[in-house]
Amino acid sequence: MLETYRTGGDIHALTTAVIYKISLEEAMDKDHSQYKERRTIAKNCNFGTFFGLFPKGLQKTLKFKAGLDVSLDECETIIRNLKLGYPRIPRWQEEIKKRASLRKHTETWLGRRRNIQKIASPKWSEKAFAERVAMNTPIQGTAADILKLALGRIIVGLPERPWLKPLMQIHDELVFEIPSDRVDEAVSFIKECMEAQPFPEFPIPIVADAAVGERFGEMREI
Repeated sequence: MLETYRTGGDIHALTTAVIYKISLEEAMDKDHSQYKERRTIAKNCNFGTFFGLFPKGLQKTLKFKAGLDVSLDECETIIRNLKLGYPRIPRWQEEIKKRASLRKHTETWLGRRRNIQKIASPKWSEKAFAERVAMNTPIQGTAADILKLALGRIIVGLPERPWLKPLMQIHDELVFEIPSDRVDEAVSFIKECMEAQPFPEFPIPIVADAAVGERFGEMREI
């Protein structure tokens, strides 16, 4: 997975190959009859299973987010193949859960803590949710930290760019209002701030995509 990110590969195609035990070439073949469905399932695996999603949860996610009717048996097979194909993931999950169970908290890579006392709950539902929180926070919490570091770099550069007006943050996306003749300059500056290595131990490149438009609902990638 790390190598795929480092080389600019297609992580969803890689996961498709892993969970369906097919070649990467077949997973990337857009003309294949099952390309779209397989890729949709792989995306949802990448976005949820690593946080401890169970087969029933994956089944519900695929139904409500993608409109796909996937049997519970198939969801079990998908998750099993995912763990076999990415063998360090279940080991990492168990390490995180064990550490959180001892400390009663989880944390981001930069040390921001999230208390999860219910990880010791005798109720299975409460304990399972707390375990998912324990696995989610180091990933999505660290992503939030990285974006805040980028925002700090942008703020430092704003006084020299009074024409650059930050409007809002949407998850990992930043929205600005800029004059039409400053687009290239703005994109160059913002990408530099967002793509900078967040901390020395971070092992993969960050790639920020830019889109521009007169209205938020009519943006085009550039």
